[in-house]
Parts: sequence; C-alpha cells; structure tokens
Amino acid sequence: MITGNNLDQQQLEYILNKLLENKSVVLDINKPITDSVFTRSFTTLFYAAIVEYDSTKQIISKDLVRKVIDATHEYMGKELDFRGYVEKKGWAHAAAHGADLLDSIVKHPIASENDAVKILHHIARFLSIAHGYQDDEEERLARAFVTLTKYHLNEEFIVSWLKHLEQSLADKYATSNNELQPYYAQLAFKNFLKSSYFLLEKEAIQNDIKETIKDLVVQIIY
Repeated sequence: MITGNNLDQQQLEYILNKLLENKSVVLDINKPITDSVFTRSFTTLFYAAIVEYDSTKQIISKDLVRKVIDATHEYMGKELDFRGYVEKKGWAHAAAHGADLLDSIVKHPIASENDAVKILHHIARFLSIAHGYQDDEEERLARAFVTLTKYHLNEEFIVSWLKHLEQSLADKYATSNNELQPYYAQLAFKNFLKSSYFLLEKEAIQNDIKETIKDLVVQIIY
C-alpha cells in the first residue's frame, strides 16, 4: 500500500504519529525475550517503508521524519532480542528489520552526518553483542552499511571505523576465557565483512573500503 502510492500524506503521517504516540518501537524493550519483540520489529518495518518512500517523495513533515529517526536511534541502542525465526510464532528478526530501517534512513535527505555516525555505532553494537545469528542478519546490516558509504562520511573515516571495530572484537575474543559470545561476535563481523565486500564489488564503488575489508577478512581467517 505504501510503495504502491495508495496512501496519501495525511494517512502516512497518521500511521507514523500513532506509532510514535504508542511508543511501539520500544514496547517492553527492557523485558527481552517476550512476544513484544514482534511489535517492535514490525514497527521498524512500517518506519522503514514510509521513510524509504518519503526519501524521494518528500511529502511528510520534516519534523515528523526527524522524530522517527530519533526514535530509531533510541530503539537501536536498546534492543536485546535478536531471535530470527521463532518456532510456532514467526519472524521476530529485530536485527534484520532494524537494519532495513537504518538503510532507509541513510537515504533520506534530512539524515545528517551525525545520524550516519550513530548508524555505524548501531551496526557495531548489533555485531558486538551477537549471540549467533542464523537468519542472514549480517547481510542485512551489510546492506545498510554499503548504502551509508554512498551518502555520508568519507572513506577514510569508514576505514578507520572498520579497523577499530575489528581490533575491539579481536581484543574481546583474545581475553574471552573460552566464552562463546566473543566468538559469535567475531563470526558475525566476519560474515558482515564478506557480505559488504561483495555488495561493494557488485556496485563497483569505494575501493579503499573494499580493500580494507578484504585485508580484515584475511587477517581474521589466518
């Protein structure tokens, strides 16, 4: 309905205002591993679809889009339920849906360089606290990352961010005392890097970033 131009400005703004008013994206966020994750996760998909649509149409109030972006930053800094498919209930997929929302925000004209930096922090957080993604979450995060490289921040900044994240995860793994979580975080980062590399290769963009990613993957493997 959204992408097919079946909703007008008033209807789209009504949806966003209702979701913001109900704080749906942070419903019970301090109570992880409950069914509330479905409300949070699918609220992000509503946000993603509408923000993506408005990135070219620009019919929604800029103040309202800003509220959505700010609500997204709050959500991405707090979500702890990273289940993918939940047996007998369906897709929770908060990490993947959150990544889709980040991808949409990056494309919107009112997104700032500060928003882009925050998005990198969100991606780093979702990778750093991974407990074993199994439903392609890393690729969805990679798509948001590659989109970000087209719109915001220079290659030097992003290369530095990648190297810092790799070092942080490597240090955490080296002092993990055989705990599994740091292993899963490093695995998630490696999968994220691989997906990012081939997405960049496909679009023939950002050679410095791509070469840095290749070096980091080789470093992690060996």
